[in-house]
Amino acid sequence: MESNDKLEQFLRQMYAKESLHKEKDIDTTSIIDEEWAKFEAKHFNNPKRHTLHSKLFKYAAMFIGVLMLSGIAYAAIHYFNGNPQRIQEHETMVESTSQTSNIKPQTSDLNRQPSTPIVFEDAELVTILQEIATFYECETIYKNEKVKHVRLYFTWDNTKTIDEIVETFNKFERFHITRENHKLIVE
Repeated sequence: MESNDKLEQFLRQMYAKESLHKEKDIDTTSIIDEEWAKFEAKHFNNPKRHTLHSKLFKYAAMFIGVLMLSGIAYAAIHYFNGNPQRIQEHETMVESTSQTSNIKPQTSDLNRQPSTPIVFEDAELVTILQEIATFYECETIYKNEKVKHVRLYFTWDNTKTIDEIVETFNKFERFHITRENHKLIVE
């Protein structure tokens, strides 16, 4: 503790100069040692002060730890759940099972095991309908060319009928699809 040595030196010099003015026979080293002991006891050996600081550091460390863990948990949730917009879009889509269709999937697909839904993320309507129309052997007709470029988050379950899928698409307000025999008409 170099600063403590300097302080002690300064105190010794101060008492030495003071004693020169009063009496030259007084031993100042004992006075300086006493004062230094008082100073040291007050500032360095106070157990209450050390426990207060250690408690504050402990609480600060716990707070920072909890904050870091909650940040990691938040990031993990969003990493594993994916895009929040996609989740919101899934919540708005309601699957319907009211109508059945006489158009069935291709025969080669009937023999397959049940497949997982196909997810279109931020895909244009023309891309989505092209794949669905091919699967159900339908033709797609667009009456409004702008509708082709509408971007969607859509989950397609190919075990559903074409009418159920059209009904799900019609829940979106930006376009309307009607089915006439083997044609999907998009307005």
